[in-house]
Amino acid sequence: MSAARSSPSLHGLNPAQTQAATTLEGPMLVIAGAGTGKTRTLVHRLARLVETGVPPDAILLLTFTRRAAEEMIGRAMRLIGEGRGRVAGGTFHSFGNQMLRRHGRAIGLDSRFTVLDQADTFEILAGLRSDLRLGGRGRGFPRRETIAAVLSKAVNHRTAVKEILKREYPHLLAEEKRLRTIAEGYQAYKKGRGLVDFDDLLVLLIRLLGESSEARSHVHERFRYVMIDEYQDTNVLQAEVTRLLAGAQRNLMVVGDDAQSIYAFRGACFRNLFDFHREFKDAHLVTLEENYRSTQPVLDLANALMGQMSQSFRKRLFTGRQEGERPLLVEARDEREQARWAAAEIKRVHAQGTALSEIAVLFRASYHAFPLELELGRLKIPYVKYGGFRFLEAAHVKDVLAPLRVVANPNDDLSLGRALLLCQGIGRAGARKLQAAAAGASDACEVAGALRQHARGKKGGDLLTLADLLDELTRVREAPAECIRLAVAHYLPILGERFDDWPKRQRDLEQLAAICVRYRSLESMLADLAIEPPNAATAGQVLAGPDVDEQDGGHREAAPRDRLVLSTIHSAKGLEWKAVLIIQALDGCIPMISDPFGEDPDDEKLDEDLRLLYVAVTRARDWLAISWPRSTARGFGYGWAPESRFLADVKPGLLERKRAADLLRGTGRRSAPRCKTGRRRSGA
Repeated sequence: MSAARSSPSLHGLNPAQTQAATTLEGPMLVIAGAGTGKTRTLVHRLARLVETGVPPDAILLLTFTRRAAEEMIGRAMRLIGEGRGRVAGGTFHSFGNQMLRRHGRAIGLDSRFTVLDQADTFEILAGLRSDLRLGGRGRGFPRRETIAAVLSKAVNHRTAVKEILKREYPHLLAEEKRLRTIAEGYQAYKKGRGLVDFDDLLVLLIRLLGESSEARSHVHERFRYVMIDEYQDTNVLQAEVTRLLAGAQRNLMVVGDDAQSIYAFRGACFRNLFDFHREFKDAHLVTLEENYRSTQPVLDLANALMGQMSQSFRKRLFTGRQEGERPLLVEARDEREQARWAAAEIKRVHAQGTALSEIAVLFRASYHAFPLELELGRLKIPYVKYGGFRFLEAAHVKDVLAPLRVVANPNDDLSLGRALLLCQGIGRAGARKLQAAAAGASDACEVAGALRQHARGKKGGDLLTLADLLDELTRVREAPAECIRLAVAHYLPILGERFDDWPKRQRDLEQLAAICVRYRSLESMLADLAIEPPNAATAGQVLAGPDVDEQDGGHREAAPRDRLVLSTIHSAKGLEWKAVLIIQALDGCIPMISDPFGEDPDDEKLDEDLRLLYVAVTRARDWLAISWPRSTARGFGYGWAPESRFLADVKPGLLERKRAADLLRGTGRRSAPRCKTGRRRSGA
């Protein structure tokens, strides 16, 4: 063993990592806690396999991004020296594509098949939708993007369209039969033209390995060792592929952390880890628990959260870094005070030597950061934002604010144009004519008068409604909350026609309305909402797309060094910062429930939210603060909110409880960490 320990492939590994890297035969399950060096372990096991004489091309490494596979393979080869061949690596889908190109004829698939991209899928579905004469204004039939999402989720969950609608799109249940018709048409269209979409790559691979003994033998003979990363994020199709890859030798290793499975909305099934353990009863089980990221007080909280999970692999994170302060739990009066406290804390931590890029504010949903964004703009604290959209850049928010901006400034041609384009029958040319007719108006009532003069025919109804809204808004302009209520009421029927995910967007509008309650004038409200730093160096930006980012959460360009990081928790997975603030940690957000006094979600949903909080907590290296507002948005007003039940159930002493008001007054201050290093990925 001493000779093995001196091997480059085992240098620097702790005992559990060494066990994982040196157990080469048979099935193995590695449960890798947050920050325990999972990537390092995979890299060293790859190197160890090659070092012991396994040909590199007999090893298959499957990950969730091609880049992750290439990085791990490259690091392994550098450990033992280049020039020994090449390990096969990539994603489940790229592997499926390769196998189907080679063996697809066995299941009637021409090797020259075309893989559809998302735009292709949208175009086909739009054509089928049109052929069936579905949709059109006021028809309420889902758009092509929503149809694609529903059909894909049904495939990846291996369930019926109806079940997906019940769970995620209950307002579209009436369209279930027609959606099934489109699904059947879509499958027939692809089959008749040699087309394969992203989901088909897995479905057809499963069929190929299940039906073709020749293809199955080829895979098993070539890939004698299979390693799969992030197994907690696999869906049911990927789990089936994994089982089919095992072969008679069963040299199959999967790595994951059940406590970090947070992508159920994408189809990820955390049960795959447990099912693997049940299916391969003789599998070696290795648990990585030594954490190289956080202080022990942070890990104590993480362990307490894991202890609340109804189903989990037993593990307890520990570290040699015993120093550090207890995580802070801050109670704020409302979201505005929470934002003021968070911004002040960020300034304080930064002033004590921590780079802004080493500070992150994490939240469940993008709109939870909106009050903080306003405060950061006021204080000129630069930031970048990952996950979701910037609140005021969302189309539905801009739509609602457009008529209010016309009332505040009747010469706001841009806002008037936006409001006009929401009227049925008004296109860009018509909007320009109406803008010209309203030019020079002294107030919104004159704008309304100009619209009434042109309200004729089919276009007249919506124009008259908009004119009436402008008059009413002018009358109540000194009551911004009433202005928002009227604007939202006007917009809700349009919202349902414009967006298939209108229930989610309606919640955004309720949040907007609740935020505006505190204002006493329309002008001050709109001015605060429109705060923009004067140049790009201080502007908050969205650098990521929708709330879902790359599955590994970390393959993005590094944030500029001089900017604070705002991020959804989903987009923060795989990253770490010296100082982390988690905001909006209350029942209704974490866990996500509509009524904190109503019926509880089932254990599975509660566990998913517990895992989300666990992921957020374990992003912190040295300093962690969590906050919750006692009063928060409820409908179109405010209501009382309890702290997250997950934190309320934590053993006393693990959290230091403070009130935001006290901290803002300067009492109860604590020191902040000093840091000169940049953000890095864990497990490197």
